[in-house]
Amino acid sequence: MSLSPQILLSKTVREKCVAKFKELPSYIQPGNLLKPRAAVLVPLFIQNGEVHLLYTLRSSNLKNHSGQVSFPGGKVDENESLIETALRETHEEIGVPPSSVNVWGEMPPMQGRDGNILITPVVGVITDLDVKKLNPNIHEVAEIFSVSMSSFCNKNNHAHFKYNDIILPVYLSGNHRIWGITGFITHMFLQCFLPKELYKVDFTRKEFTLDELMPSKL
Repeated sequence: MSLSPQILLSKTVREKCVAKFKELPSYIQPGNLLKPRAAVLVPLFIQNGEVHLLYTLRSSNLKNHSGQVSFPGGKVDENESLIETALRETHEEIGVPPSSVNVWGEMPPMQGRDGNILITPVVGVITDLDVKKLNPNIHEVAEIFSVSMSSFCNKNNHAHFKYNDIILPVYLSGNHRIWGITGFITHMFLQCFLPKELYKVDFTRKEFTLDELMPSKL
């Protein structure tokens, strides 16, 4: 199987990927099921003939996780579905209208690093996206960038850091480090999306400390 967009974004791959979402293990402690909810969009799109994932670099002005890489997203408003939240936040943060996103489905919710919120990844394909023409909200987003599937499959771009003796994935992309809940969501998604013979990880090849990953140390 290849990494061509025609194959990866086909109906067959979509159905298999969404089916695998339902097989993912739960990473929520039973007592945290009533925590506040948030949703993020895991945005796929085609650039230079290859499928990419889109990321934002959070503004240094933000109170939480400033200067870190994330997916577009935020807290769920009252009477709003998780998909509606992911699409609304994506529109507000980077200017992509909901009508431009072909939603595939939801991954299982995951706990944020502090355990005070449940984050549901919503996977979708943005049609006809030109990153250079996006209009980021400067109050929330410092930069928009993307990573190709071939880059994710390159073990030289794999690393890790240990949190409570658990090895968590880090992806290297130029000057960016994709880690934390964003790195974890990325890995869980890629396991469902990419063929096993192409996505072979080696996160142990390089280790980062938390201090090295924090924005002030980059």
